[in-house]
Amino acid sequence: MLFLTYWELNENMPDQERLQATKKITGLGLFPPEGVNVIRWDGTPDSWGIAVMEADKVEDVHRAIGVWRAAAPGFFKVTKTSPASPIQELMPLAGEIQAKLAAQ
Repeated sequence: MLFLTYWELNENMPDQERLQATKKITGLGLFPPEGVNVIRWDGTPDSWGIAVMEADKVEDVHRAIGVWRAAAPGFFKVTKTSPASPIQELMPLAGEIQAKLAAQ
């Protein structure tokens, strides 16, 4: 299953502190956690971005986000995570709904 996370970095956290947390987390092998495949992790010049992860269990995605909060409280100002699907897989569902509505 795919999961999409929108995130915003906490601009009040110094870059050095963020870098130290990142080294610690990745150095200990805590990110990505077992069961999570990070497909993309993109950032913008305005300190926000998205992560696309693949996991069979939502608990593994909780670990993927939670490890950042545990290692560096305040690392993220905002995160929003949800299951996601490629649009080409969702369009047939929209077609089914429209067909049922049109049949009424």
